[in-house]
Amino acid sequence: MLSTLRARFTRGPLLLDGPTGTELERRGHATTLPLWTALAVRDAKPILRSIHEDYARAGADILTACTFRTSRHVLDKCGRGEEAAALTREAVALARDVAEGVQNHEVLVAGSIAPLEDCYHPERTPDHACLEREHALHADNLARSGVNLLLVETMPTSREAVHAAKAATSTGLPVIVSLLAGPDATLFDSSPLLEAIDALSRLPIVALSVNCAPPAWCSRALDVLRSSGLPFGAYANSSIPDGSFGDQPEPLGVRDYAAAAGEWLAQGARLIGGCCGTMPAHIAALRALIDRAAPEAA
Repeated sequence: MLSTLRARFTRGPLLLDGPTGTELERRGHATTLPLWTALAVRDAKPILRSIHEDYARAGADILTACTFRTSRHVLDKCGRGEEAAALTREAVALARDVAEGVQNHEVLVAGSIAPLEDCYHPERTPDHACLEREHALHADNLARSGVNLLLVETMPTSREAVHAAKAATSTGLPVIVSLLAGPDATLFDSSPLLEAIDALSRLPIVALSVNCAPPAWCSRALDVLRSSGLPFGAYANSSIPDGSFGDQPEPLGVRDYAAAAGEWLAQGARLIGGCCGTMPAHIAALRALIDRAAPEAA
């Protein structure tokens, strides 16, 4: 699978799906912290399936299993840590079932590995021992569940990104690492993005990305990601350029988001998709964008 994914990146950009959490909420399933989407595969399975199916119909090459919050560390907060392996397995099985039902092209399933604490509070990042132990357990649960690749995502610190990436690559599966970009080619803890890239590029990962930041912040980060020599990309949230969502359910519409993604492709991005606030319509627009560019690339 590792060589297969690398070969796919050489053929052209891959399209990642969009968010699960904001789509669950948009479709009427309330999510609450700290578990957020961890129990969706049991409490809202028909809705979760429909989200995966809509992204598949929109043309996504990669569906992300709903495992962003199924780590033991998170579930322990509510006394449900012993359910980590089972919830992870069920979430992956659902995504795989949808992916295997797609007729017109191969769809891969990614297992999501998220920060152990709040993405937007890097000061809460646990110590080294906790990061090593908990990310290793989650990565192993995902590998045993049958994902095609691991997506280490929304990492606000280089320290946690490296620990999670080491755990992920130790499974032998292809690994993409995505960082939470700040406004000026930094991470969310204000450390230079270049430092994180330098540390991560020493690991056997397949690609680098930034995600869950405004499109403009992602655009600034891509020039730095290019320096890694790895395939790179972005999947932004739909917030307006200053990073706020305001009172609108969709501050950045499909057309504007696709225009931003077009700039990422022009910068050389090989992976694009959507994060919080984007919807299947955004992913469909990105599919059309990639397909229109394909003849030119050929």
